[in-house]
Amino acid sequence: MKKIVLLNIVLAAFLMLHLQAQTNSDYTVQTRVVVNTSPPSISIRWPKIATGVTAYNIYRKEKTDQSWGNILGSTLGTDTIWTDTQVKIGENYEYNIQKLNGTTLLGISYLLSGIEVPVVHSRGKALIVVEAGLASAIPNEIKSLMADINADGWEVITTQVSKTDSIQKVKREIKRIDLEVGGINALILLGHIPVPYSGNFGKIEHFRFPPDGHVEHSGCWPADVYYAVDYDQWTDTITNIDATRIENKNIPGDGKLDQTRTPAKVNYLMGRIDLSNLPAFPLSEVELTKQYIKKAHDFRFKITKTIEKGVIDDRFAVTQGAYGSQAWRNFAAMFGPQQIIQGDLLQHCDAQNLLFAYGAGGGTYTDCGRVCSTDSFLRHKGAIFNMIFGSNFGDWDNKNNLLRAPLAAKENGLTNAWSGRPHWQNHSMALGEPVGYSAQLTQNNLNTYTYNDAANAIHIALMGDPTLRLHMIAPPSNVTATPISNNTMVTLNWLPSIEPGILGYYIYHSEYQFGTYLPLNINPQLALNFTDSFPNNGNNFYQVKAVKLTTSASGSYFNTSHGASISIGNIIGNPVDVDHVIQHYLDIVPNPATSVITMSTNYNINDLTTHIYNQLGQLVISKKPYLNQLNNIDINVSDLKAGLYFLKYGPMIKTFVKL
Repeated sequence: MKKIVLLNIVLAAFLMLHLQAQTNSDYTVQTRVVVNTSPPSISIRWPKIATGVTAYNIYRKEKTDQSWGNILGSTLGTDTIWTDTQVKIGENYEYNIQKLNGTTLLGISYLLSGIEVPVVHSRGKALIVVEAGLASAIPNEIKSLMADINADGWEVITTQVSKTDSIQKVKREIKRIDLEVGGINALILLGHIPVPYSGNFGKIEHFRFPPDGHVEHSGCWPADVYYAVDYDQWTDTITNIDATRIENKNIPGDGKLDQTRTPAKVNYLMGRIDLSNLPAFPLSEVELTKQYIKKAHDFRFKITKTIEKGVIDDRFAVTQGAYGSQAWRNFAAMFGPQQIIQGDLLQHCDAQNLLFAYGAGGGTYTDCGRVCSTDSFLRHKGAIFNMIFGSNFGDWDNKNNLLRAPLAAKENGLTNAWSGRPHWQNHSMALGEPVGYSAQLTQNNLNTYTYNDAANAIHIALMGDPTLRLHMIAPPSNVTATPISNNTMVTLNWLPSIEPGILGYYIYHSEYQFGTYLPLNINPQLALNFTDSFPNNGNNFYQVKAVKLTTSASGSYFNTSHGASISIGNIIGNPVDVDHVIQHYLDIVPNPATSVITMSTNYNINDLTTHIYNQLGQLVISKKPYLNQLNNIDINVSDLKAGLYFLKYGPMIKTFVKL
């Protein structure tokens, strides 16, 4: 950890001294990855630098580790490639690549890489907290949003709060649901959910200035992270009245909190879709929210076509903090160095439907100097994912604020973030992580990644839906569900995805419309039909997803489309035979499991083998169990890695999660 702290200090000092680097990209390593399966290898490549570089050092860690450990590899400054052969197919690896001149750190970049990383079938539970007035105005659109998020592997729960509720009441509701459902993983604030304010910017060590550097902007800033940390010792006792705006003044007992650095781990991927108080746009908050949900739907289902490129429009001199270096770092990981455009943000976004954009310039609450303004998004569209940096507008809870403005544009503008103090860590999106994972990584980062300034502070927030991902696949269409065999089985049929390179289809089932959908087939199938021989009694909910191998500038992973959904009722289950109308069952407890699972079934056939497969379809456990009089057996799964597994017994398949 001390090594990483020193790394950040060295980088910050180097940025201030601006000794050698000429452009923002010089503070990075412009990487591109090539992966091979036989033998497995990950090759990291970068352009040759003419002079001034003596070595590249490469570190590697597990995805969830906080520290990098010792150097894994090193090359000469004239080299342009380093290959890691100590890798396995299906595993994630995170890399830290450093560029040096002697002992001086010149640049740094990060990659999340892997070779054919398995499909993520279930992403966890997402809670949408909806402002009550908005909920009553657009119930159909909210249901559509729930369905869209659910179609990408999330179980979706909703609750309503009033815009006049205290932040403490809202947090209690979030915590209540979190406990009730066994833990949520993503939090979406929809509408003008009460805004927490917190901070003592300008008065404490490490935060002698507020994040944008303006003394008159000291005090407290909006702090949505309040809702996502498990911490009960928030205080309201300080006096900080140096700010110009009353919203930023902080006095004891005013309901504005004191903490400047996030006091505990941010537990959720979180984002805010708040289109209130934007009178610059002709549409009302209700209509803007409906428009946003439709835009997000069209992107998710690949109705909106995009270009895998990023544009950088940085109007700050590199000597002012190299804010744009984060965009060069992140975009190289996502798209490769050749797919980065430098130029006017609005012009390039209008000309091409770009996935990502970064802009930086001097700012007001409604303007980023020479890059864009709130009014710009009346006529222009931005990228799908946006990052904008400049003075003032990072404090986003005010009239016509620029940080929220791209979300109100007619096209694109699904997320935006104030990115520069600190730097955001978006590189994981290249291997399929949602944008909310980038937000969470940035919010929790203190010593793992370079950050420039204001690391782990309470102001770090994502505007938009945190569950959105980078690489969309066209789903199958026209799914139908037909009861057969006297309503004891269900046959699904669908039309193929129009996506090139499809490897097949996964078929999913759930007991509830917005519940967890688990796969019914172990490996993707090419056939355009599937029969569920063991449906539930009553209602059954299905999704069909196309799967392909997505290759980015960071590696390859098996990626699914959003699910094409269908439901069917009045199903009565399947009999064992013509003489005994008894429904087969197969159950696993606990699920999720840590060490031992108990399998229960009434399908008792002598010498039948239990098979357990991983997400790659590889057999990991094969056992001939003895079923006792209770028809159950314990199976030790403690040696299995965390993930989703398929247990097959006779004709039945049951999925379980190993923690």
